Amino acid sequence: MRDLIMTILTAGVQLVIMVALGYFINFLYAKIGTEKTKKYFDIAKMLVRGVEQEFGSGNGADKKVEVFNLLKKITGNMLSDEEIDKLIEAAVFEMNYILNLKGIQSMSKKV
Repeated sequence: MRDLIMTILTAGVQLVIMVALGYFINFLYAKIGTEKTKKYFDIAKMLVRGVEQEFGSGNGADKKVEVFNLLKKITGNMLSDEEIDKLIEAAVFEMNYILNLKGIQSMSKKV
């Protein structure tokens, strides 16, 4: 019973985060344009994956600072600190979501 409740709560939290990120991405589209937002988000995803490989698991704050500084340098200060932070959070969430899906799929294949 406890596992079921935790699974439901985890799914609920993921849903809330996805909805919030959706609203934020729409806000960015309106503010800086669809094409630029997609470009910046793709850059953020690439940097997050690269820093994750370089630093390994853990050290979340150090990795975030590294990606933040790199993204700020690459974008030429075109984005505010808050926008960069949200892009990083969205990229990390997407990366973790995909990794969790792959883990769930590989577990279901074993069963």
